[in-house]
Amino acid sequence: MKILGIDTSTPIGSVALIDGENIVAEHTLNIVQAHSSRLMPAIDTVLKWGEITPDSLDGCAVGIGPGSFTGIRIGVATANSLCYAVDKPIVGISTLEAIAYNLRWTDGVICPILDARRKEIYGSVFHGGTEWQRLTEDLCLPIESFLDELINHIPNNHATIFVGDGLITYGDTIKERLGNKAHFADAIFNVPRGTSIANLGVQRLNQDDSDSYWTLVPNYVRVRLY
Repeated sequence: MKILGIDTSTPIGSVALIDGENIVAEHTLNIVQAHSSRLMPAIDTVLKWGEITPDSLDGCAVGIGPGSFTGIRIGVATANSLCYAVDKPIVGISTLEAIAYNLRWTDGVICPILDARRKEIYGSVFHGGTEWQRLTEDLCLPIESFLDELINHIPNNHATIFVGDGLITYGDTIKERLGNKAHFADAIFNVPRGTSIANLGVQRLNQDDSDSYWTLVPNYVRVRLY
């Protein structure tokens, strides 16, 4: 199954093509340039690297947030247009789940967090290992409130691995609250990679679960007030 994975919900845009369990190509950029100008060239590059055309895809998975309001809109609109044009299924994937999925074989609690500004974070809680499991919905809360929610999902005070750019701002707060029960992933795992988006998309498509071009929308988690 050839799936294109797209994420533009953070400043680091990522596009990947997978074929079954194989990564065919991935294009990831962290540069000062708008997603609107670099996304289509990145998609075109990845498809050329994979030597396929859009109508040869089996589907597309796209990060729907939470994250940058503008970035998410660009990614979702582009993926919707592409899939509609070539009549292929589309799947919306949580950006937080994609980040956590980078550590999917970690046997324990995985907690992705992104800086949502306004003294809040976007966060969620997952359990990795042989059975991938979501433990909470995607949340937008002050870090202390989020940690209160997290503690309710840590079995027997089990250690938790945190991942995401929210660690830059809130890492000290997490350590002060959880002590040696908090572990931080290397920064290379903080990126919502196109390959993770695509792999999560395959899981849903294998269950005949896809979204509609007409109803798939960004998941901002909180209402934009400005």
